[in-house]
Amino acid sequence: MIRYTVCVEPHRALRNITFIRRSTVPMASAPPPDSSAQMGYAPPPPSYAETIGAGALYPQGTASPPPPVYKEGAPYPTQPYTQMYPPPQPVPSMASPPMVSVQTVYVQPVSFADVPAQTCCPVCSQTVVTRLEHNPGTMAWLVCAGLCIIGCMYGCCLIPFCVDSLKDVTHFCPNCNRAIGSFKRL
Repeated sequence: MIRYTVCVEPHRALRNITFIRRSTVPMASAPPPDSSAQMGYAPPPPSYAETIGAGALYPQGTASPPPPVYKEGAPYPTQPYTQMYPPPQPVPSMASPPMVSVQTVYVQPVSFADVPAQTCCPVCSQTVVTRLEHNPGTMAWLVCAGLCIIGCMYGCCLIPFCVDSLKDVTHFCPNCNRAIGSFKRL
């Protein structure tokens, strides 16, 4: 066992010089094996009294000369650099086939009605709210014919062409102005 003692001289105001004193104390060795013990089993540890009494058997070490003292500002001794692990070896690259990604897009069919609908335009691929345009369709013509049969021939039969709830609806994209879908009353 090596014991280090550090002493600092406080009376030096400008420089602190450190002295290191090393003393060597021999290590205790194991007791000789007991021949009466069974093979394969370790002997029991010594008792407390044996341990205390054995303290006088081991001499205390003498002080050895102190190691050299390095003054402030002196460089530390250099040590050779040894690399623990070898540098990695380059791995030859293998040609791999190009990665192809497939993206599946599920499009839900939009049921167009007589109100604006939010949908994805198939022409410009933008998510938009459609613009509506009302056109007279089959329903408006049937109501007009029904009013003529009843006797509303003098202009009253043209009222269905002014009511949007009797007309067909065409949905347009507000970005590209293309027709996206339509809603027919009949």
